[in-house]
Amino acid sequence: MTTDLIDVAGLPAATNRTLSTPEPDTYRTAMGLLPTGVTVVTSGSGEDTEALTVSSVTSVSLVPLLLLISIGADGRLRRRVEQNRAFTVNVLGTGQEELSGRFASHGRPHGTAAQELLGPRTGRTGNALVEGAALSVDCEVEHEYPGGDHVLFIGRVAALHMPDEPPAPLVYHRGRYAALDRKGAAA
Repeated sequence: MTTDLIDVAGLPAATNRTLSTPEPDTYRTAMGLLPTGVTVVTSGSGEDTEALTVSSVTSVSLVPLLLLISIGADGRLRRRVEQNRAFTVNVLGTGQEELSGRFASHGRPHGTAAQELLGPRTGRTGNALVEGAALSVDCEVEHEYPGGDHVLFIGRVAALHMPDEPPAPLVYHRGRYAALDRKGAAA
């Protein structure tokens, strides 16, 4: 394995600042430095479809298989997940930026209009699956925890839906979509 080194000679020295009481907007900007995958979390299907673009997704455990999502405490998706006791995390692939944007907006579609944009398939838990996603993970709610203005749901994985040749994942970094450099990736 080789590592490409960057010559920093001649570059100005980096400065650091410490903010002991950052404001929410500053915190949001700072967290934008952490690249994240882009997902659309769904709960329900057909007339009951709710979907939201979410970047706060974490694999929690292998035994049992657990996945965590963080979503707004006052949103429609939270109510649907609590009602269905299930959610599906759909990992978007490159080329699905428009879909991500549609489900990131406050005026995002729901019900059959959302299902039409996502695609016709549903998973084992009855939730809409995103057509062309790199991965879809069906989960049944195992735990729910308050997290400030968000709610953390930990789901037990009920099924994985993976294409034979998944697209490269869609990545978000510093307020915009980014691409992974797949050159030299380990075989």
